[in-house]
Amino acid sequence: MADTDTTLPQDDASATVPPYLIRREPVLDQNRGLSGYRLRILWTDPDPADVDTGPALMQAAREHGVGSFLAYAPHWIDGTPALLQSVFTSTLPRNRCYLEFPETLEITPELIQSLQSLAHAGLKFSLRGDLAAQPERAALLPFTKVVGFDPALSNKADIFRQSFQHKQAGRQLMAINTPDKATLDNFLLLGFSIFQGHWPRDLVAATLTPRQKTLLRLITLIMGEGEAPEIEACLKQDAELVKTLLDMVNTPAYGLSQEVESLNQAIMLLGRRQLQRWIQVLMYTEAGRPAGYLSPILIQASARAHLMEALSTLRYPEQPVRAESAFTTGILSIMDQLFNGTMSDLLSQVSVDVPIRDALLRHEGALGTDLRLATLIFPSDRDPIESPAPLLQALNVQAEQLGSLVQQAFTWAHGITRAAP
Repeated sequence: MADTDTTLPQDDASATVPPYLIRREPVLDQNRGLSGYRLRILWTDPDPADVDTGPALMQAAREHGVGSFLAYAPHWIDGTPALLQSVFTSTLPRNRCYLEFPETLEITPELIQSLQSLAHAGLKFSLRGDLAAQPERAALLPFTKVVGFDPALSNKADIFRQSFQHKQAGRQLMAINTPDKATLDNFLLLGFSIFQGHWPRDLVAATLTPRQKTLLRLITLIMGEGEAPEIEACLKQDAELVKTLLDMVNTPAYGLSQEVESLNQAIMLLGRRQLQRWIQVLMYTEAGRPAGYLSPILIQASARAHLMEALSTLRYPEQPVRAESAFTTGILSIMDQLFNGTMSDLLSQVSVDVPIRDALLRHEGALGTDLRLATLIFPSDRDPIESPAPLLQALNVQAEQLGSLVQQAFTWAHGITRAAP
């Protein structure tokens, strides 16, 4: 069961799959770092009722390669009948995939036999806590590695009692939506280590660190009419930023024959566009995090930015300035969560063009629909699911045109996150 990309068996290729988009919802660990993704299939045609999502997932994996499609972090996917009955499951990366038993799954002797074979091959399964408590689903428990509890579906007493039993059995505990800090504290005390859906936000706006203030000032200078000496003077307020910049331009990627020692040289070499992107990414890096921490905010913001830039280039290839504005909109779109403030207050400290401001504040204007689509595909913890059909119609694009763009954005975001200091 290697993680390398493989050619999927052709007996899965005959199914007709309605148009769809892939949505990856971040799953967090107890430090609010990225633990994985909940992958959902969004149908782009009006409400195809009761369509099994398994063939869509298989098609996406076939198109991008299963190892690349389910790369970087564990993915929770719907263990639908089509998926459980398909030889495709033998290609899933066993260390990065959980098949979640759906509520409507019919438990038959044939299903249990199939699960035994899949579990023996190393595949892992996930089950919702309220379903796990039903006697008729007891046969699924030997295969279940993760049990998820939703406070809206299980009361506090049931969660306390049942989570203890599952933990004793060696199953990992997942919280599905955490409405407030008191609930979060209870989950942590009970040993929950995975968090899907809502995470309670701090009520008090975070105080900007000196570095973050410097970075916001730099973004304003670079996006505005700031001259190179002003940019250089602002950078010099943070010696570590200067060192990071010089280290970056002296990496082999730039292929320089002579080492750059001057900050002015580094700024000229990068240019305003690359310097702006580097600073925007740095804004999301968080100090004091444990080793191996991956910021879900940085990853989703980067993925939105890359997707919005690619979408703009697809629709308006002759307008590179618009593509650059689209990238900036995406990268700034989650900074209110980073700083626990309002977008309006934060934009009062950053000079941005009107289309970017309208998109960030109200999801309106020339870039508003682009941002709504990017947010739908790469959501943060409180972004709702909306119908993709009106968005695609407004943008005049087809779901089939977006598949490769979404996958490229996902790959690029993880690459830029690992490269961030």
